[in-house]
Amino acid sequence: MSGVELGLASLAAADLVLKYGRKLIKLYKDYNSADDYVKESILLVEAILSRADTQVGFLKQVDDKLSNEQRRIQFELYEMLKDRLHITVSKLESVISEKGIKKVKLAFVKSSIKEVVEQLERWQRIFDPTWLLIFRTRDIIMDTELQTKLEASSRTGPVGESIAAQASRETLGEAHAFRRIVNGELDQVHVTLPQEKLNWSQAESISFSSTQIIERIGSQKRYLVNSIPCHSNMDIASVRADSEDLARKLHQINSEDCGLLACYGLVKRRNSGQRKISSLDLVFQMPQNDAKPVTLRERLMQPQAFSLTEALNLSRHLAGAVSYVHAYHFVHKNIRPENILLFPKNESNTSLGSAYLLGFDSFRSVNFQTLFEGDITWEGNLYRHPGRQGLRAHDKYVMQHDVYSLGVCLLEIGLWASFVQHDGETSPGEALGLTVEDFGKIQETGKPSSFIKDHLVRLAQSKLPMKMGDRYTAVVVTCLCCLDEDNDDFGEESDMRDDDGILIGVKFIGKVLMRLNEISI
Repeated sequence: MSGVELGLASLAAADLVLKYGRKLIKLYKDYNSADDYVKESILLVEAILSRADTQVGFLKQVDDKLSNEQRRIQFELYEMLKDRLHITVSKLESVISEKGIKKVKLAFVKSSIKEVVEQLERWQRIFDPTWLLIFRTRDIIMDTELQTKLEASSRTGPVGESIAAQASRETLGEAHAFRRIVNGELDQVHVTLPQEKLNWSQAESISFSSTQIIERIGSQKRYLVNSIPCHSNMDIASVRADSEDLARKLHQINSEDCGLLACYGLVKRRNSGQRKISSLDLVFQMPQNDAKPVTLRERLMQPQAFSLTEALNLSRHLAGAVSYVHAYHFVHKNIRPENILLFPKNESNTSLGSAYLLGFDSFRSVNFQTLFEGDITWEGNLYRHPGRQGLRAHDKYVMQHDVYSLGVCLLEIGLWASFVQHDGETSPGEALGLTVEDFGKIQETGKPSSFIKDHLVRLAQSKLPMKMGDRYTAVVVTCLCCLDEDNDDFGEESDMRDDDGILIGVKFIGKVLMRLNEISI
């Protein structure tokens, strides 16, 4: 389809999503259940669909500013949700119209609405990054249209407003905050925190992680802290500017569903009696579930005691977090199980809990130049693309390098086996099938080598299908091969870069995030 045809088809599919959504809500309400779960779930469905309605209304006004790739992704997303809602509406109409016992009907309605909520929430987690990427487009029309709709949505005011009005105001407000980031309007936002407000001497470590838990002095409030050491050979001014920029961006996060935590602020730590900054410390809010977190590394070293569905959901959440990282226009540079924190729902090992990506001590803004220094640790090189391995990295760090690192993590999750063991000393896990000497080949040549990457691809192709299926395997291989010249999904970085840094993010959503969410177990 041409760009115009894609745009029209996408908006037509969106209108059908909203049509089936409204019909579904009416069916649930007409059923007139007194069940509290059903009533609360109806409100949640209304809120999600109202958010989608607001997004569609805005997209209709700026469709000519979107790329064909953006239109195609949105079309596929709307088609996916439209078909699912249509099937649900048909089933619900059939059951409600039949004569039968009300208790049986209620059981079906509750099951139906639970499934709808899960589908809508999963769909929203995929769609929202595409929504944010739209606002990376630098065009005055985007600002004008957003301001007009935001002012219109604010006229009602928060008191006594409907669910639709509230969803519209919040959705446009989030977009406006993100747009301010894109336009560089947050430079004056204060994010610096006083060093003396946190109890550094009582910092609590997390096994295998550089992230620490630190309490606020005079309070039981706890925060997660990532420290960026400031060495004498570093360009402190650039690192400081990058850190402040990241803190401002992540300060805007208001949902834990994106796999990232809101940044409370930045501490510029100094040793006692010295003016020189010793470290820059990013301070993150703890999630509402205030449980003691564990790293994914620690869980991978334990037997699998949960369902494949939980493992798949973990993979989806991590891919979503990477999508948000790139939407905010920076690269993480250190995606590995040590930097993925899990907050268990209970003390049993039968649930993985909520997952969040941290470990921002190596990140950089896309706008700043990459440092080409690396290191020779085998466990570090395991998660790096061949072009970023060794003491002197060959390639500039780009977004696809994060995608590669994610692929290694998804492989570990799919096999549920740790590639790194910590038994007194750090050694390769049995499931990896490599020795420390194998990694020594990288150190000897000092040049990029695809040896490790090729081994991981073979491992995925031979072991993953029987554990997670062919579709999951294909996603992992796509991530590991994302910078291969013959990779049809991503291709070379030079073929994908655009001024706004949008196309890579859109490709990732289509080739990784959507495909993971299409898998059923």
